[in-house]
Amino acid sequence: MTEKLSVCFVWHMHQPLYKDRSTGLYLLPWVRLHAIKDYLDMPARLEEFPTLSQTFNLVPVLLEQLIDYGERDAVDEQLLLTCKKADEYTVAEKTIILSESFHANLARQIKPYRPFYELYRQRERLARQGHSFASMVGEFSDQQFADMTCWMNLCWFDPLWVSQDAELRQYFAQGASFTLQQRLRLIEKERELIRRIIPFYKRLQETGQIEITTGPYYHPILPLLFDSNVARYACPHAALPEQLYFHGADAVCQLESGMSLLERLLGAGRARGIWPPELAVSPAALELAASHGLAWAIADEALLSRTAGVNLSRDKNGNLKDPRVLCQPYRLDVGEQEIVVFFREGVLSHEIGFSCAGQEPEQAASAIYGRIKHIQEKLTGWEREGVVVIALDGENCWEAYAEDGGPFLGELYRLLAGDASLNVSTVSDYLDRQPAKESLHSIHCGSWIGADYHIWIGDPVKNRAWDLLSQTRKFLSEQLKSGSFTQDVEKDAWEEIYAAEGSDWFWWFGKPNTSAHDAIFDEQFRRCLKNVYRILGLPSPAVLDLPVCEQVHAPRGSQPGLPVKPAGR
Repeated sequence: MTEKLSVCFVWHMHQPLYKDRSTGLYLLPWVRLHAIKDYLDMPARLEEFPTLSQTFNLVPVLLEQLIDYGERDAVDEQLLLTCKKADEYTVAEKTIILSESFHANLARQIKPYRPFYELYRQRERLARQGHSFASMVGEFSDQQFADMTCWMNLCWFDPLWVSQDAELRQYFAQGASFTLQQRLRLIEKERELIRRIIPFYKRLQETGQIEITTGPYYHPILPLLFDSNVARYACPHAALPEQLYFHGADAVCQLESGMSLLERLLGAGRARGIWPPELAVSPAALELAASHGLAWAIADEALLSRTAGVNLSRDKNGNLKDPRVLCQPYRLDVGEQEIVVFFREGVLSHEIGFSCAGQEPEQAASAIYGRIKHIQEKLTGWEREGVVVIALDGENCWEAYAEDGGPFLGELYRLLAGDASLNVSTVSDYLDRQPAKESLHSIHCGSWIGADYHIWIGDPVKNRAWDLLSQTRKFLSEQLKSGSFTQDVEKDAWEEIYAAEGSDWFWWFGKPNTSAHDAIFDEQFRRCLKNVYRILGLPSPAVLDLPVCEQVHAPRGSQPGLPVKPAGR
């Protein structure tokens, strides 16, 4: 009998492919900007507490893009504008700068810096007067446009790096009138920081303080690749695309290529666990993971509740009344395979991800620690060492926190490290100490949202995107039957299909999610499909020039079909 409790943090690091491989240009800067804010500081903050260990999930397509920025001088539109002479900006470019330079958290990343905030206020004042971005261009000087691009970089640097870098602190103190040389130097500092990321993870993995997991290369919803009908297991009346998706071979390729990349970059053998993209699972998806030697997977607590038919009841404060059902791993038979499934504690994960940012760091950390101790108290006298799995996005929530979450994480880690009754460990370390005893004979098909897949399929716009993907994939398969294309051409064309299978495009299509960059996400998805035709040397259908959302409202019969293969090809 043990009074110990294990706490396993699993941080998920992911961005979709923003690069148009036909031009080499990244359409959005989020990999680069999150790289100077989140990917390195998260393990760096953990290193300050050597008795704590955690698990980090690094999605392969993110690693590819980090290498691209760090080693291959990748560029995106915002970066190019940062590196341009102020007196050479065109009116169109100035319009883009006004539109794109303030995509940051207002309270945490803009307001604290008076020169940046004043530029923002001037833009908002003009907007309230009825100006469009194009019409307000003449209200700003060339230097102010250059300063906007510079601040869009500065505000994304994690305060940890600013505190360690006198040159960065000088930029913040200067505030305005940034020279071209300074802006070029700022981008080089970003690349220097990006080049540190992968070696840092590798070193912490070698010391045993972190475990690194991965998943399918482009972050697709694995259950929907195997069989889009699976959406009706959770939602029997869900509307599905006209062309159902049955391409388990794609899931296999995506997982194998993802695991191979991680092994090649980090050189410590294959990952032992998997974060299924969007925590979306099905028996087929978990059987695939198990067949590739993955010992465990993470899923959401709602799926355990649906699978086992139990109510994970909580008190009025959101604390579990009986944590024993949730706070242990389960063996799951999938086909001829077996895999262990850990179900994350949903309230703790969501509070860190969505609620704690508005509180004082010490108060928020104390509340999280208190919930953990409440679980431990409820497990007193249990015959095994329980485990609390806290699993969430490791990048997107921190800009809403004071100092990018540094004070909160520092206080939380201090509390955990000072408590000898808590074992903050990697998932695999826990599993080695405490093998799964209980078994599940099935698992509910669903994801972390609503215990179903409605965020990625079922909406008319989402379904239209699946139809376009299906049409392009079918066209590619038929073209390759001729045997007239080289292996490199075939590989490059398939990569575009795999990229288009990523979860993020379907997340933003239709309802309920929306962002300032919906049109760019739509365009990026269609560019992937158009690139298939480009790689084959064939014209792409006109339907891929039309935004997906517009196609839902257009008469289907008016849309051009797929191109016919030229004779003699």
